[in-house]
Amino acid sequence: MRRFRPRLALPFIALLAAAPLAAQLPPLTAPRGMARLELSGRFDNWDQMYFGGVKRDAAGDFIRDPANGAWLPSLAFVEQRIHQITGAATVSLSLGKTSAHELVNLGTESIGAAYGLTRRLTLFGTIPIVRVRVQDVVSLDSTHATAGFNPADPTFGGGDHGAETNTFLGLLTSALNSLRSKLETPDLIPPAQRPLAEATLARGTALKTDLDAFFASSTFVPLAGTAGAAAINGSVDSIRSRLNDFGIPLTAPLGFPTAGLAHDALEGFATNASGPIQAQPFEPPILKYIGDIEVGAAFLWLDHRPKSGGLTLRSALQGTVRLRTGKLADPASFFSLGTGDRQPDVQGDLVTEVGGGHFGARVTARYVLQLPGRQSRRLTPPDQPIAPASTLADVERDPGEIMEGVLEPYLRIASHFSIVGGIRHWAKGLDKYKYVPNQDSIPGTTPDVLALGSKENGTTLSAALSFVHDGLRKDGTTGAPIDAVLRGELVVGSSQGRVPVRQSLSFMLRIYRKLF
Repeated sequence: MRRFRPRLALPFIALLAAAPLAAQLPPLTAPRGMARLELSGRFDNWDQMYFGGVKRDAAGDFIRDPANGAWLPSLAFVEQRIHQITGAATVSLSLGKTSAHELVNLGTESIGAAYGLTRRLTLFGTIPIVRVRVQDVVSLDSTHATAGFNPADPTFGGGDHGAETNTFLGLLTSALNSLRSKLETPDLIPPAQRPLAEATLARGTALKTDLDAFFASSTFVPLAGTAGAAAINGSVDSIRSRLNDFGIPLTAPLGFPTAGLAHDALEGFATNASGPIQAQPFEPPILKYIGDIEVGAAFLWLDHRPKSGGLTLRSALQGTVRLRTGKLADPASFFSLGTGDRQPDVQGDLVTEVGGGHFGARVTARYVLQLPGRQSRRLTPPDQPIAPASTLADVERDPGEIMEGVLEPYLRIASHFSIVGGIRHWAKGLDKYKYVPNQDSIPGTTPDVLALGSKENGTTLSAALSFVHDGLRKDGTTGAPIDAVLRGELVVGSSQGRVPVRQSLSFMLRIYRKLF
C-alpha cells in the first residue's frame, strides 16, 4: 500500500484556497437597480409527530386505551352524574380503545419579487398559495367497553332498551304518586311507619328527578352488567324494596345497552348535527388558499470579497413582516389545518457567510416576534380533541416568541454548483390565550387550556444543491444573474411540544432583470 504524503496535497489545497468563489448560496440582496423574480415551491409530508419528545402517529390525540372520561368530556359528564346519583365515586366508564392514523400533505407555491434599491438595500415580498390535504382513519374497538349509547337518547338511542327506560320512569312516577296518596289518606299507613314512608317518598322523588335528568341529558350510559349499571340499579333497588314494603310493587327494570359502539360510530357521534359535538367529518376536504404574505427588506452591512481569492465575508440584516392573510383551521373540523397563522409576525435575521475557495458556510440567527391574533376555538385541552360545541369561544392568541439558529456549510463542486448541508434548531415559547372583549366565559373551562403543549423545540437536517450565476460569462460578456436551489429537509428531533416529523422537499428559482 502506498503511503499518503501530505506534501503532495499541498498544491491542491493551495489551489482550492486561491480559487475565486464562483458559486455559493443564493444572496439575500439584489444588485442595485435590478428586479428579482422568484418562483418557489415546497412539499411537506408527515404522518408522525413528537409529543413531548416521544414520536407517535400524527393522530396521537385520537389514540386512547381506554377511551374514558379523561379523553372524552361527554363520558366524564356521565361519570360525574353517576357519582352524584349513587355516591359511587369509583365508577369509570370507557368506550373501549381507539386507533387512528393521519397523513398530512402540504404544498406551497410561492411567487416573490425583490428590487435592489441600493447596492446594499433590497426590498422584497412573497405571496404563497397553500394546498392542504389531510387523510385520516379513526376506529373504535369496544370489546372491553363499559359504556354505550343511551337507549333513551332521542338522537343516538332507540330499541327495546330505550322503551324499558321510559316505561320504568313512568312506573316509578306512578308508584311514588301511590305512596303520596297513601300518606294523604288517614289510617292507610300506621303512625309508626309514616316517618319511613315520608323518607321513602322524599328519597324516591329525588332519585326520580336525578334519573329523569340523567337519561335525558346523557349520550352514554353504562352497559348492562357493569359496575356503573350496578351502582344505578343499587339505588333503584333500595327504593324498590321500600315501596314494596308499603304494598306498592315496582317490577319493571331500567334499560341499559347490552353492546358497545360500532367501530365507526365515534365519527357518527361527533358529526351528528343534533349531538353535543356537532363537528365536521373527520377527513376534511382539500383546502387551497392564500397563505401569510411576507414583505421585508435586507441590508448588506458587510461585504468583503477579495478579487484575487482569499477569505470572503458577507453579512446581512433582514427584516420580514408576515401579514394575516392566511386561512385558519375550522374549529369544527378536528383534523383540518389552515394555510397560515393569520396573525402579524415580525422576523429579524442576521445572516453571515464566510467562504474561501471551494468551502464556506452560512450562519443564520433568527428571532420571530409573533403578535396577537384572534381565533375561534373550542376550549378543551389538546389531548381531548373531541370537544363539545358548547365550548366554542372567540379568543385572542398571543404566540410564544421563536429563537432559531441555522448552520449551512457548503462545498463548491463545479463552476456554479455547490452542495449544501444544513442543521437548524429552534425553540418557541409558550402561547397565551384570553377571551376577546364581549365574549362570555365558558363554564368549566378557560382559554388557558389551549396553551398546553404550545412550548416547543425541534431540530432539522437538510441537504441541498445550489446553483448561483452572477451573469458573467467566460468570454467576458454579461447576462442575467440566476439562482436556483433544490433542498430536502427532515425533522430529526424534538424534546418539547407537538412537532410534526416533517419530510420536506423544496425548490427555488430566481431570475434578475435590470429595470433602470
